[in-house]
Parts: sequence; C-alpha cells; structure tokens
Amino acid sequence: MSYPRTVVDLAGVPFCDCTGLSALLAASRRARERGAVLWLRSVPYAAARLLRLTHTRNAFTIESRHCNPGKACQLTR
Repeated sequence: MSYPRTVVDLAGVPFCDCTGLSALLAASRRARERGAVLWLRSVPYAAARLLRLTHTRNAFTIESRHCNPGKACQLTR
C-alpha cells in the first residue's frame, strides 16, 4: 500500500535546534493524522545527530544519501 508523502529537503539547513525539531515532529504528526508520511531528504550531520540524540529518528522516513532522480531510493527507518 502506498501512502501520500510530503518531502522536506534539509540540504540548505546548516543548523537545527529544538524549535526546528518540534516543527518537524508536528508536521510528521499532522501528516500521519491525514494518512500521509513525512520524508526527510538530504539530512545534514547536525540534524541527523539531533534526531539520534533525542530518539526521534523513527518519527520520519529518511531518504538515504544515494538517491538518484528517477530511481527508487533506499529508505532507512
């Protein structure tokens, strides 16, 4: 079964603090309420570290770094 998705590209985000994380978690929660999935793309090291340290990584579907346009991405959960 395929779910609608919203993709958030974090490539241009040099820093993410608890306010940014809170916004992402709220967006993920709203997406789930509507039967959709929030994907994170191009997650920078600082944001990935924040997700890991706060144990919130599983709230999102995260595209791997090896996604090519037009091809299926390997996803980590």
